[in-house]
Amino acid sequence: MSEPEFNLYYDTRLRILRFDELENGDLVEIAYVLSETDEANETGPYNGGLIPLGRGVPVTLMEVELVGPGAILPDWEIANLDGEPVRDEDENGVVRLGWEWRDLPAIPTDVPAAPQLLVMPYLVYSNHPQWGDLADWYGRHVASRVRTSEQVEETAHRLVKGLDERIDRINRLYRFVTIDIRYVGLEFGEHRYRPFSADWVLHHRIGDCKDKAALLVALLDVIGVPARMVMIRTADLGPVSSELAVLEVFNHAIVYLPEDDLWLDGTATGHAPYPPPSMDQDAFVLVVAGSKSRPQFSPTVGAGKTNIRFTLEPGDDSDVAIMIESRDTGEAADRRRGRFAGSRDPQRFARWLQELFPGAQLTGEPTMQLVPGRDPTIVEIEGSISKTALASGGGVGTYPGKLGWAARMVPGGTRHGPLKINIRPDLEWSLEVDLGRPPKTQPATVELNTPFGSLHIESKSLNNGYRVNGSLHFEPGTFDAEEVGGLREFLVTVERHLEKRLEAP
Repeated sequence: MSEPEFNLYYDTRLRILRFDELENGDLVEIAYVLSETDEANETGPYNGGLIPLGRGVPVTLMEVELVGPGAILPDWEIANLDGEPVRDEDENGVVRLGWEWRDLPAIPTDVPAAPQLLVMPYLVYSNHPQWGDLADWYGRHVASRVRTSEQVEETAHRLVKGLDERIDRINRLYRFVTIDIRYVGLEFGEHRYRPFSADWVLHHRIGDCKDKAALLVALLDVIGVPARMVMIRTADLGPVSSELAVLEVFNHAIVYLPEDDLWLDGTATGHAPYPPPSMDQDAFVLVVAGSKSRPQFSPTVGAGKTNIRFTLEPGDDSDVAIMIESRDTGEAADRRRGRFAGSRDPQRFARWLQELFPGAQLTGEPTMQLVPGRDPTIVEIEGSISKTALASGGGVGTYPGKLGWAARMVPGGTRHGPLKINIRPDLEWSLEVDLGRPPKTQPATVELNTPFGSLHIESKSLNNGYRVNGSLHFEPGTFDAEEVGGLREFLVTVERHLEKRLEAP
């Protein structure tokens, strides 16, 4: 009998306090003290933090104090709220900065939620207030953790053996870190922002985002590819309002290759090296490259593409034969791999076919290429559907299947704060239908171009039917509350065009 395997995942402690006698309208007072302590490390302590000042409910009284020796009291900044502190200094040189706010309104609730640090009042403080100073300190702080060793060198050389092209060597190390190193977060003490050493991660085959990034930097250094650690606030969290340099605005770590202009995410298991995952694009980042480092937004290079071809032609008796070929890259390939998970279980493919063509049945053996980390993914299936089922559904959809973006992304109702929309894969498709004759009517060309995206649909008559070619691009970004109505209108219009029914065999 094999020994059981245990995995430990640790992020933060959750305390739940219950007060059964509380009723609506009761006041609750919450007070806590956060004490910074010196850390025993060669680069000095990091004293920084982010304190939320707003809540989802009204706050009658909010009091905050920042206390410490005047010579080392960190810099501070308040975002999304006005207020100056009362300053007091005792005979020992200890400075006390105190803020008080009364009757703070509740932060409005939006669905989906607005970017937190654009709408929530908060206080940030830091003893490395300039971004260059923080990046320089962090670079020195992690230098020993990304240092190469005999174990790291042996691993790197073994992995790239027989590969001559630079990009192939980079890809091989990336695949190793993303696939062979299991994601586990052990974020105790300083490890909430300082990675374990590359040696430790390599030996234990586990690590969180910064651990994987440190290992990848060390491996790349062995093969002569310069790499930098990157602190990142993922795109879904949106930008920040404050300018003070603090680690707490970041929630992720990746790697940047300056000579190759590549952004590599060591946690993106199964994802191809390029383009990077959507959460790493248009994200607030700090590339750790010394005192000249400045925050920026990572480039938006696209999240890949779904290219899908549908063919319908007369089948046996009263059936219509369906052939579908999908080629996906980037995020679209990730989703396709996740959907089928390398399985040839016909039920998985049958469900997908029926989502596209309700009532259809799978025929034949599916063909697929779903290699983790390698694009494109390719899936080819064949099926059949009765003419009666097509007719009862109103015909063939301009784009088979449903997107449902409007309901998910902009469900409607009053919005108070901005909306952050992440980049999505582009969609290209073709639909060829054999009617046995030319079509009776020819749909008009659709050309829709807006600040939120674009849609193009063109139909062409054939001797025995018609062909539809379409493309859909969605524009990512942060949209003000006043713009969200236009975004929803665009999405609804897109879905109306895609759901339009055409002639069926």
